[in-house]
Amino acid sequence: MVLHDDRIILQKRRIVLHDDRIISGQGRVVLSDDRIILRDDRTILQRRRTALFFTQESRDGGEGAVMPLWGAGNWNSGLLWGPSAPPPNNKTTHKRKHTMKRQPYFPRTIDKRPEWFGNFATQLIAANATLGLPADDVTDIVADARFCEYACGVWLAAVREFGPAATASIEELLSGTVGASFTLAVFTAPALPSGVALVAAGALDRIFLFVQTIKSRPSYTEAIGLQLGIVGAEDSAENPVPTFSLKVERGEGCECVRVAFKKYGRAGVVIHSRRNGGAWEMLAIDLSSPYLDERALLVPTAPEIREYRLQFFDGAGATGEFSPTQSVTVAP
Repeated sequence: MVLHDDRIILQKRRIVLHDDRIISGQGRVVLSDDRIILRDDRTILQRRRTALFFTQESRDGGEGAVMPLWGAGNWNSGLLWGPSAPPPNNKTTHKRKHTMKRQPYFPRTIDKRPEWFGNFATQLIAANATLGLPADDVTDIVADARFCEYACGVWLAAVREFGPAATASIEELLSGTVGASFTLAVFTAPALPSGVALVAAGALDRIFLFVQTIKSRPSYTEAIGLQLGIVGAEDSAENPVPTFSLKVERGEGCECVRVAFKKYGRAGVVIHSRRNGGAWEMLAIDLSSPYLDERALLVPTAPEIREYRLQFFDGAGATGEFSPTQSVTVAP
């Protein structure tokens, strides 16, 4: 490197400054007149209020080491420079956009799932014109959704309808006429719809993973999410417990209590009740509102106070806290 105005030449760790009669070889030199510092492989020249900074790969810093600041150390103490300055903080702080809480997009109850699977399969084919997902992947996921629609819909309904016949068949086997001929009831599954085929296990997990892929696409929008049914309904408030209302209605031969409740996307509710301050008892598990309490009065000729409290039901059992208690008077 050659700087002509001040006639400075730096070649292979050697500095020659002709005008000021300073020559430095490969050792360590500190001269105050022209403020030239050479230490190891780092050189700083400051002359006539002009600074020239030069660095090579050094034993302590390595390639790409941060250049120490001139004057950061104590000159008089013999420390030629202090620690390097920290890099500027260019990090931009992004405020998270708060959006309204949404309920899960996948139906909690089995009876609503066939419709979801069918819509997802149909709309995914249409939406892929915008999403641009691999055609083979879309075909595979549509096949998963179509078979799940069949299994959770017409097949499951047929199985449930077959349940009483199966129970009767077992009763006949165990308790029927001794020696009478017997055959087990035979369940015939409904035929697969045209274009629907059996798929491997884990179909729902594959669909959920594919939904994540869909949402990561640059062309994905919330409108597409709503079209596919992969965006849950907006939930304006947290609902840790069910809410419900009570109404006394006259039924045949009794005064009944109508319990209208909201389950906020859960499978159902567990209803507990007590009468005239007695012990609490589980009255029912109900998957759809309303529930009608048709119990006869404890004393046919005397009114009674009925109290109610509800919990969420998740398909396996009660979950969460009890709701606040409400009461109503039922008279003969």
